[in-house]
Amino acid sequence: MSLIMAHRGARNLWAENSLLGFRETVKHGFPSVEFDVHLTNAGELVVIHDATLDRTTDGTGLVRHLTAEGRKALRLRGPDGELLDEGIPTLAEVLEVLAVQDDLELWVELKSDENGAPYPGIVERAAEEIRRHGLAQRAALHSFDISVVREIRAKAPEMKSLISVNRDWADRHGGIASFLQEVDGLVDVVGIHHEVFEAEYDAITAVRPAAACSVWTLNDPDLIRRWIPRRPGFLVSDDPVLVRRLMAEAQA
Repeated sequence: MSLIMAHRGARNLWAENSLLGFRETVKHGFPSVEFDVHLTNAGELVVIHDATLDRTTDGTGLVRHLTAEGRKALRLRGPDGELLDEGIPTLAEVLEVLAVQDDLELWVELKSDENGAPYPGIVERAAEEIRRHGLAQRAALHSFDISVVREIRAKAPEMKSLISVNRDWADRHGGIASFLQEVDGLVDVVGIHHEVFEAEYDAITAVRPAAACSVWTLNDPDLIRRWIPRRPGFLVSDDPVLVRRLMAEAQA
């Protein structure tokens, strides 16, 4: 049976990467949650997807230029564009919310800066924060960048690791088969975009079991229904409530 992963704290239901979304994720008891971390020039680990503020907050500019004061003054946007009475959370604040659900797996994506370059020191900083909260045994670090995943394996060997891949990224590595060979033995899970997985399902599962993969991001009901019987390790969705309902229907 696949596990449901609440993508960016279930961003179709609650504000993306928000404390509200993470509290609701815990309340609903989903088995896993995914979120994103950047490192600011001020040294804060902050939970936001983009390298810029414009899409998900009422601010503008680069995330890495945030000061602690500036971060606290921002307001997040919800799924309908409404402003919440909360700003960008730190990694520590998110971990405190998620720690209360004992069986929740945390999938923490270490993001790159606005130029696509990994933040120096982000692996060590994120791993240490996770350890400080006593969550290393149920946390995983992940990235699109193979160099970052190698660093995760070296500097946080007790944590699970995941690497993500879409069509563009697979093509840059000579195709999905070549990519899978390159990361074989390096990661616990490969997160594969649903279009790539669909198009090359047989080729992928010939070299890597579906149970050792996640498929992202599944939001359309018909698409979710197609993937449920294939039983990948994780069904990643912005609407995990919908996925849970459709999985229950499939079992019935």
